[in-house]
Amino acid sequence: MALREVSAARGEIPARRAYPGHLYSDLASLYERCGRLRGLPGSVTVLPVLTMPAGDITHPVPDLTGYITEGQIVLSRQLHARGVHPVDALSSLSRLMRKGAGPGRTRAHRLDVAAQLLSALSRARQVRELADLAGQAALSPADRCSLDFEDAVARGLLDQRRDELRTLDQTLERAPGRC
Repeated sequence: MALREVSAARGEIPARRAYPGHLYSDLASLYERCGRLRGLPGSVTVLPVLTMPAGDITHPVPDLTGYITEGQIVLSRQLHARGVHPVDALSSLSRLMRKGAGPGRTRAHRLDVAAQLLSALSRARQVRELADLAGQAALSPADRCSLDFEDAVARGLLDQRRDELRTLDQTLERAPGRC
């Protein structure tokens, strides 16, 4: 917000939502500072945490940050209110997921399973919106199954207590089947 004010005071031409056109390069230069350290091996990983008014991920700052960092993890107030792990898998993204999958890295069917899971979660989100509008009584057995599957993913696969230690393979073995 301060950048918008300073940019306006300088008389710079506004771009999307009145932010200056150089917002992307400004953010990129901030995040690139977190990269390599001269004379030392390895790198530092930055995890920018952004909270936006009304959780608007289409706002220029989180939108551009997702491009710079090659992905973003979106937390959901609605999921948190339901008492489940708040990571919103449908709104989160990774542009590098495909490069990290394959022989010697992940299970062979990982990308197919991820696509099927996202499809099922998308269907469950549509059903949840329908239930909010028309009520639970309007749902078909298949619709209820979608909601049960979503809950099983949230509680059985994604949710993990702080004191619970399990490997990625153990987590994947907990993946629920479909109805």
